[in-house]
Amino acid sequence: MRFTPALLAGIAGALILAPSAAMASDEEADVDVRLAQLEYTSGMTVAFTDSRPSDDIGMVQTGMIGRTLLIARDEGDTFLETYLKITPRDVAVPRRLVDDHGTDTPPELQLRRITTSPVVADSLIPPRSAVISGAAACNFSHFDWFDWRDVGVPGMAPKSYFASQFGDKKRYSDSYVVNCTPEGSPSHLYARHRIYYMNALGNYVKHFDSKVAPWHQQSIEKGSIKRWRKVHYDDGWNSSPNCGGGTCVYTREGRFHN
Repeated sequence: MRFTPALLAGIAGALILAPSAAMASDEEADVDVRLAQLEYTSGMTVAFTDSRPSDDIGMVQTGMIGRTLLIARDEGDTFLETYLKITPRDVAVPRRLVDDHGTDTPPELQLRRITTSPVVADSLIPPRSAVISGAAACNFSHFDWFDWRDVGVPGMAPKSYFASQFGDKKRYSDSYVVNCTPEGSPSHLYARHRIYYMNALGNYVKHFDSKVAPWHQQSIEKGSIKRWRKVHYDDGWNSSPNCGGGTCVYTREGRFHN
């Protein structure tokens, strides 16, 4: 295992986070701060983030289709409990994850160093007890249940999903995207998901924005307290059914939950 001295700048062209409101020309946006960046020998990358001022925590997983194993979080686990399961004892734990968990912290935390500094670790061994197979096709499903699922077809139009469609305010927004556009395609042929929450003024504020590269998959789980939430999807080929002879397709799947 090797620790780098500073935060990694991004995730190898597959993940683009919105670090500040200034990047969103026509959208109000949170500042998304990296708490931890984890790199696994399988090629999977996992980032834990903290959005401000919303104070919503996020867990982002990215990898190549068919080559990378993604983590299946146990139902009901906090972000701290997941972090402890997927990292060895010599990797520090972000203080923000501990604070979000509450006072009944897991006993294992006593064996770990807690830090307020960003954590970066690479060459990690994937946790066997907490992974699922990577996608092999665009009909792959990541979550064990979902509120929406649109299997990739040429020409699929952009779409938004709202927590209000599925009941009341929710603590978390989860989104999964599989960009099945062929490997080696230009980077502008991305599939994009954006996550929003409603602030006290009744405006939707963006606190996650990612462009998933061709032949990559990505899962994002974001939240902390109950809010009205929204997830929006679009792509870099403007939904053209003729892009790549019909090969530009992505599947989108997600849910809101407490």
